[in-house]
This record gives sequence, C-alpha cells and structure tokens, in this order.
Amino acid sequence: KAENVALKARVTSLEIRLHALREAGLERDRLVRLLGAHPAPPEGTRPARIVVVGTAGPFQSALLDRGRADGVLPGGAVVGETGLLGRVVASGERTARVQLLTDRTAATGIVLPRTGRAAVARGDGSSGATLEYVPAIADVAVEEEVVTSGTDGVYPRGLLVGRIAAVRRPGASLFLELPVALAADASREPLVFVFPPVRSDAPAPAPGSPPPARPAP
Repeated sequence: KAENVALKARVTSLEIRLHALREAGLERDRLVRLLGAHPAPPEGTRPARIVVVGTAGPFQSALLDRGRADGVLPGGAVVGETGLLGRVVASGERTARVQLLTDRTAATGIVLPRTGRAAVARGDGSSGATLEYVPAIADVAVEEEVVTSGTDGVYPRGLLVGRIAAVRRPGASLFLELPVALAADASREPLVFVFPPVRSDAPAPAPGSPPPARPAP
C-alpha cells in the first residue's frame, strides 16, 4: 500500500513537470512569433504576460505581470503578435495596468498609409474603435490598413492598429463614419511586448511622409 501511494505521488509529480514543460514550450513559440512580428523592437522593450482583461462599462483595461522593477513604465506601448493593444497608464512594482485601444477614453493618432490621410482612432467601449475627423469627401476603402502616425507623442510610428470595417457617409455630416476592426485582441494575446515610453525630445515625423516599413505579422 505504501508503495502504491509513493508511485501515485511520483506520477503526479511527473505530470506536473510535463505540464510545466509544455507551457514553457508554448511560451517560447509565442515569443518567437512576437519577435517575428517585431524583429527590431526599440531598446528597453520588455516581454510581459497579460494576467486579466477587465471591462467596466466603456472602460477597457488589462493587467500585466510586470511593473517598474521589470522596466515597465507608464506611457509604454503594449503590442501583441498581431498588432497594437494599448498603453501602460499605471505601473506598480510588479504589475502594470494597460488602457486598451477599445477604451472609450482612448484616442490614438493614426494614418492611412494608402493616401497619407491622418485621423484619430477612438475606442468604442466594446471591441473596436472608430476613426474621427475624416471628411466625407475623403478617399477611404473598406479593409484599408490603419497604423499609428507617431504624432500623438504616445505611440511609436507604424504600429498596426487594424483595418477599416465599413465606410458610411451620413447625409448631414461633414465626416465619414469609419468603424475599425482592431488587429489585436487582448484576450487572445497572452504574451506581449512593452515598448519604452516615447521620448518627449524625439523628432516628430514630417507631415505627409509615409510610415516606416512594418513587417507583416
């Protein structure tokens, strides 16, 4: 009987170790994919895990398992394998809170690379965002790519935000209604990169100049 108990304990221990090895392998694969999507992240970039995604009405946030002690600072852009997720708004010693792009108070400077049209993407409080201040006469197409412009002093230039989901031209409005399907979903991005905050003395991109080449995820 004692031998059976010892054997069961040994089997349980091996199963735990096997599970840990599998998880480590999955995390390694995710990190490799992240590095493939962002082959040259800026100096000071830190990997982190999303612990939980929180929703409170129109407010959308996520909690990271890294904080100030790990080099994760407020203002840092949080990017996943498929695109931009948001920015760090608060950083404790070992955790950090991220304001997601879907948050209704989140505003992101963007550009449409095909035409160079600049605009602002504002979270819809649900699962996407909407482009603001694009004139009704502008040349915009469904599935057109949306990337960060780098002009808001928050996000680096050229990060994928998403694609235009629809183009609506309200009769009385001077601006288009442009919902955006975001590229990244925090609930599906367990491992992320946190870029360092954009330096306040960094030179702004020239108006109308194209964003830098961005590797496809």
